Amino acid sequence: MASHDQPRSRPTRISAADFHALAGRQSPRKPSVQRRNWTAKLEKGSQQPFRLRLPFLPPSVNNLFSTVRDPQSGVIKRVLTQKARKIRRLIAALIDRQMNPDAQYEMHIDIHLSCFTKKGKVRKVDLTNRVKFIEDCVCGALGIDDSHIFRVVLTKHDSDTELTVVELREREPNTDREAA
Repeated sequence: MASHDQPRSRPTRISAADFHALAGRQSPRKPSVQRRNWTAKLEKGSQQPFRLRLPFLPPSVNNLFSTVRDPQSGVIKRVLTQKARKIRRLIAALIDRQMNPDAQYEMHIDIHLSCFTKKGKVRKVDLTNRVKFIEDCVCGALGIDDSHIFRVVLTKHDSDTELTVVELREREPNTDREAA
């Protein structure tokens, strides 16, 4: 019988494979799964515009946040979903350079997706609520404030595969101002 003086240690969790190995059995091998490589093609060079190619669509604002209740304080909070946090980390990991934080920029976003239904009608996909998240992720990873984006050009392309291409170009200051 255990002594009442000694506190019980909490059991540690182990995986099923470790459990079977401890029990003297080998766990069955999992079939190999071909995983999709999440790589983006970056075009480098200070004179060239920054270009990022992502093999997915940015999440909609409707799917970015979830509401959770903090169990200790009872406060209700809006937090990024796990998928949105994963995409933000992925974009930050793909971008390996910084841009001039004082320059003015214009952003071109090309989104490739299936635009039409089988009956030929336009598919209801609202692209404008996908822009802010991708803008925040790219600008944050490049070290610039998104208030320095003076123009955003969003283009929808009909395609069989989903793809997002983001291009950030330096803009000449005072190009939109007229002389007094």
